[in-house]
Amino acid sequence: MHKLIRSSLAAGLLAAPMLANAEISANVALTSDYVWRGVSQTLEDPAIQGGFDYAHDSGFAAGVWASNVDFYETGDIDDDGADMELDLYASYGGEFGNGIGYSVGLIYYMYPETDPGVDIDWLEFNAGLSYGPVSFAINYTSDFINSGDDAIYYSLGGEHEINGFTLAAAVGYYDLSDTGADPDGYIDWKLGVSTSFVGLDWDLSYTDTNGDGEDLFGDLADGRAVLTVSKSF
Repeated sequence: MHKLIRSSLAAGLLAAPMLANAEISANVALTSDYVWRGVSQTLEDPAIQGGFDYAHDSGFAAGVWASNVDFYETGDIDDDGADMELDLYASYGGEFGNGIGYSVGLIYYMYPETDPGVDIDWLEFNAGLSYGPVSFAINYTSDFINSGDDAIYYSLGGEHEINGFTLAAAVGYYDLSDTGADPDGYIDWKLGVSTSFVGLDWDLSYTDTNGDGEDLFGDLADGRAVLTVSKSF
């Protein structure tokens, strides 16, 4: 017990300077459709989302984020029972001397309310580079949706601010060749504009996939406009 008390005090003393140089924030959002890598995660229905973030001056960051989801449906019965996604993530980033930013991190996707015997939680690693308004990232997992298969997502994006609006564009390629998917991958892209108004952040985006995405996911990968209203605290 004494060792435990001493350890707790030591941890508290070490954490004090970390907290002194850190920022904790929260966010909440309402979106017309939760689209992830070009595919609706809510059967094209709206979603309520929110999370908490911790960011330290050293470049370390961590957070938690949640959203309602709805993946598969047979009649009125969900095949997997999942109706919530809970993400835990951590990262470390900084900047090289030549103005190139870097980051490495991981994210753990959890679905705590699936049917008994169903486990679709999985872990993904990521690394990214940025220069000015342009960024490139690679997301890799060796256990895609708890299947034991590799999957890699490559993404390239950029943004430009003009007159209080931010214009953004992104394109990605999801390599699913190790999963046995047919087709073995697909392309998605997104164009959007965002701004702040009446104390809220507004984002209107158009997202779509190529024919391979539609072959894999049907109407859930069709082109669509998505409106998101959010607030950070």
